[in-house]
Amino acid sequence: MGVVLARIDDRFIHGQVTVGWSQRLRPDRIVLCNDEIAADPWQTRVYRSSVPPRIAVDIASGAASAAVLAALPPQERVIVLAGSPTDMYYLFAQGLPLKEVNVGGMHWTKGKQELLSYVYVDRTDLDVFRSFLAKGVRLSARQVPGARETGIDLPMIVALEERL
Repeated sequence: MGVVLARIDDRFIHGQVTVGWSQRLRPDRIVLCNDEIAADPWQTRVYRSSVPPRIAVDIASGAASAAVLAALPPQERVIVLAGSPTDMYYLFAQGLPLKEVNVGGMHWTKGKQELLSYVYVDRTDLDVFRSFLAKGVRLSARQVPGARETGIDLPMIVALEERL
């Protein structure tokens, strides 16, 4: 399985993914990793219906997503979506080979601070970002393919930690 995009986005499948990233990257499959959505048949139908028919969609819990990804053929082009850094790191720790993670959208909720205008984080998120960096995984924030990319690095994390 060839991961063409590993993306953290708390909205999961939406226009930026189906139009922007999918048209650019031409995936064969999208794997959405989220325990809550996987357990809800209605949400699962809604997310599946928003993807063009030529793209297969798997919606599964963390553990099941790791198994789905491990079983895919090497030539299959895959977009992996997780709603949080913790969920993406779980997949990585289970053997998902990642060189880079795209941070596409982590919206404000209570207790989160702005890292970028579309990325809000708390200490747990920053700890996971540190773990990715320590393992040599590059973090880049970019909403759509044509947008300017912002690297998320250790100095950026340290600066934000001082404000939390």
